[in-house]
Amino acid sequence: MKKHDAPDLATRRTFLAAMPMALATVPVFTMLSHGAQDAYAPQTPLQPAAPPMRKARIALIGCAGRGADNLGDLLAAGAEIVALCDVSKSALDAATARGIQAPTFTDFRELIRRRVELRLDGVLVSTPDHTHAFATAMCLRARLPVYCEKPLTHTLAEARRIRELAESARVPTQMGTQIHATDNYRRVVELIRGGAIGRITSCDCWVNKSWCCGASTPVISPPADLNWELWQGPAPSADYIEGLTPANWRKYWKYGTGTLGDMGCHIIDLPFWALRLNPLNLGKVEVFADGPPKDEVGCPAWLEVSWAIAQANQDPLVIRWFDGERISPTAQEIGAKDKQDYHGRFNVMFQGTDGFLLANYGEYLILPPALASSRPAPSTVGTLAASVGHHREWIDAILDPNATGAATDASRIERAQRPMCHFEKSTLLTEFVLAGTVAYRAGGRVSYDFRTGGVSGAPTAEALLAGPTRAGWSLSDADLDAAL
Repeated sequence: MKKHDAPDLATRRTFLAAMPMALATVPVFTMLSHGAQDAYAPQTPLQPAAPPMRKARIALIGCAGRGADNLGDLLAAGAEIVALCDVSKSALDAATARGIQAPTFTDFRELIRRRVELRLDGVLVSTPDHTHAFATAMCLRARLPVYCEKPLTHTLAEARRIRELAESARVPTQMGTQIHATDNYRRVVELIRGGAIGRITSCDCWVNKSWCCGASTPVISPPADLNWELWQGPAPSADYIEGLTPANWRKYWKYGTGTLGDMGCHIIDLPFWALRLNPLNLGKVEVFADGPPKDEVGCPAWLEVSWAIAQANQDPLVIRWFDGERISPTAQEIGAKDKQDYHGRFNVMFQGTDGFLLANYGEYLILPPALASSRPAPSTVGTLAASVGHHREWIDAILDPNATGAATDASRIERAQRPMCHFEKSTLLTEFVLAGTVAYRAGGRVSYDFRTGGVSGAPTAEALLAGPTRAGWSLSDADLDAAL
């Protein structure tokens, strides 16, 4: 619901009626927090270890925004940047100004085609959402390790195809959910799995931001230093809208996935991990979505989405999402009793049979406090080892043939493991998130089967699983091989 407002729309009442959720009567809770720190603090320091025999040779596709951040993270992880690619000359210039002496490209297809000449060990993709899948699929088809930003794909069909390619390629992969590498997420996973608040009945996730309302006008000429044709990639050709780049493409269904697509993979990652969700225990999920009147062009100002996951002999496990100015009613009610702004402070709230656990990127809070004090310390609950760093996980796996099942050789790094957000797992998280956007765009309710990729419940839902694609840009073997 909107901050401080009661629901007043029939659609809102219908939405909540469809997903009944008992809220336990709770006493006024005081706070007992753990691990408070800046949510945007640097990742876990790298573990000391013997250096590899050589540096991984990495190409960066997309050099601005997250690409600029990834460039720094790659360098910090010990990679050698041997190629840069961006459709914007100013973005390429900014990257080379950081002291990178490497060939530059405007078309990522040309870069990947020259992978042997460049002696590439891997590629990191930091482009807008609509070009994630094709660049990633080219790498996988060429059996080239690849790291791609979240959401991994623009559509559900792309997610399933990327998983298929990744399973065939068997190379190190990683999705850019950097928060997965933090210690706090590990402590929360350990506590939830260890029964700190009992059996989990629901989990609310939210973010206080909005990528809203992409407009169709005014149409202007693209920026002089932007290759607009290549920027569009697989998307059908269109006019350039003022302000679309560098970041407002997220407001458009044609290029982005709205606030849920942008942030859901970070925040819903925590319950996904803690609850060990997979295609078999997800099965067919009922997805309910509520939002403002649908716009075929622009993403909504706010969304509320519920995923109801069937459980044997129990009520469904419910995961809910709130963005824009919408608030979890559970967090609002408990916050009002405690006189605390839990919605402003946290992003996730697990509800268990014994209590609640709230979390953000850097801290967690168990309620009621008496429950927290009676539980084991986090360090004794589970055994999740610290990450060496999100980018470093991928780099180490590239340099460790053993991590992907290849033969061991003299360059093997003993400590390397498979990256935690490899594509076989992160494609499923991407599917889960994007099923919410499909439910909204299809009219409010769909059933999505995570085992088969089938959707039902709305006449338009099937068409929303994949988007229109320009000739030569599909993820078919034929188009990928032609690009390579």
